[in-house]
Amino acid sequence: MFQIQEEHLKEMHRHALDAYPEECCGIVIGNREDTASDTLFRCTNIQNRLHAADPEAHPRDAKTAYFIDEKELLTITRRAQDEGRVIKLFYHSHPEHDAYFSEEDTRRALFFDEPAYPDARYLVISVYNKAIKDQALFEWSEGSRTFEQVSLASN
Repeated sequence: MFQIQEEHLKEMHRHALDAYPEECCGIVIGNREDTASDTLFRCTNIQNRLHAADPEAHPRDAKTAYFIDEKELLTITRRAQDEGRVIKLFYHSHPEHDAYFSEEDTRRALFFDEPAYPDARYLVISVYNKAIKDQALFEWSEGSRTFEQVSLASN
């Protein structure tokens, strides 16, 4: 069972509500073995910027998609590497939709049909009418070669 610090889970929920009616996104880095050293980063969803610049290449806006700013992602990735930590979790919200791992989520999480971030799980937070409805955690399964829902615990 994957664990998230209770305060981090609350912060992810606040982030989802703050961003509503658009999707939020963020990252948690830490040690593989425990949650004590975990650090949460609220990331910038640049999907609206991408959509405005090229709606053909990016047909969805931030109400139904997210894209983490590449500079932020690189900074967070480097920090994790420099500190001997890993990206443990990506999270994002689904405004007015259920908590599921979409085909788009799967495409973005893979690199040549393998997980782009092998240590990472993915938390999807469902928000309806500016209230948290549900959440679901997903991780890569070598057996099924897809992301499957797993249990989540907070401490």
